[in-house]
Amino acid sequence: MRYFLYTVLSLLLLGCGSGSPFTLNQENLNKIHEDMTQTEVRDIMGAPTESKEEPIPIVGGTQTTYTYRNETSEAVIVFKNDKMKEKHGTFDK
Repeated sequence: MRYFLYTVLSLLLLGCGSGSPFTLNQENLNKIHEDMTQTEVRDIMGAPTESKEEPIPIVGGTQTTYTYRNETSEAVIVFKNDKMKEKHGTFDK
């Protein structure tokens, strides 16, 4: 029973981290399109490996940058005021 609980706890903790190998793929990245919200992107890609939030000078609002990284690839998704505006990078198959 104890090993079962350790396994369940480990799986839950893995879910709290960055996107899994199942979500970090080109097919899912291709589903990301302009004006999606951060929540919609997280639903497809999982939590980002890194996230940075900063104010947008002059115009106002907030720019958030999500970086998704695996062993061989990286993709960056940029949101302006919670709407996806740019994505760069690819994921190897």
